Amino acid sequence: MTTRLRLPARIRNKRNTADDFEARIALADRIAELPGIEIIERRDEEVPCRIDIYLSHEGTNQGPQGKPAHLLCSIDRESVTVSGLDQWNRYQVLSYGWGKLVDDQVRVFLPRDRRELETVWLIVQSAHNRLFDASAPDTGSPTISIWDWPKFSRTSLQ
Repeated sequence: MTTRLRLPARIRNKRNTADDFEARIALADRIAELPGIEIIERRDEEVPCRIDIYLSHEGTNQGPQGKPAHLLCSIDRESVTVSGLDQWNRYQVLSYGWGKLVDDQVRVFLPRDRRELETVWLIVQSAHNRLFDASAPDTGSPTISIWDWPKFSRTSLQ
């Protein structure tokens, strides 16, 4: 079972501090220590200075070239793009101002201090736990929410 995030609201107009760089490095160090992590630095013209972090289950030789490994997140200069969050956790991230939805992934803003580091770490750790858990459904499987059902009117005005 995946954990359900309860996030505080993000302060939008907060200024960057001297802890900004330290918090970002600490986030990268924490991600690197997670089990089953493989890091690939991209240096192509399309996305400069981006690091892709893949998750492969231990005991298998599945990596980015083997393709069954999942992309956990990508870190660039402005954000951490996280994949693997369930609908509840995605909603929490978006509604409290911690990120934006891009395709099927959530682009989470990089932490500006130690307090924000803990929140962003919870988001990445939740995605890691969901992808690493063997009992969780694959991220490619379709999920249907009750909000996606068609709306029918029960009035006689149809």
